[in-house]
Amino acid sequence: MDKIFIRDLTVMTVVGTLSHERLAPRPLILNVVMECPLQAAGVSDDLFKSVNYQEAAELLLELGRKSSFLLIEAFAENSAQLLLERFPLLESVTITVDKPRAIGSATAVAVEITRCRQN
Repeated sequence: MDKIFIRDLTVMTVVGTLSHERLAPRPLILNVVMECPLQAAGVSDDLFKSVNYQEAAELLLELGRKSSFLLIEAFAENSAQLLLERFPLLESVTITVDKPRAIGSATAVAVEITRCRQN
């Protein structure tokens, strides 16, 4: 299957279960893999036969600005559902959400989920 990647998208959002994490937005780093057929877009050079990755990134940035989740798992789930709902061409989406400095002795903690279109 063909894939579109969005790598290292920094999304600012309120996320976390600790009281100090609820005070201000913090960065999450998203890596997104969108599986969809791309041959028609490649042959025709027509954006409407692909997934607009700029629009996908903007949707994720907006979700970050408007949301306030306790868990990065919830942010990942909502992100995947948002993309699948918006882009009918998507067959599946894999999202990795990194939460930098979530624990002291690690660069980040991350979750990764894959969701497929339900027919």
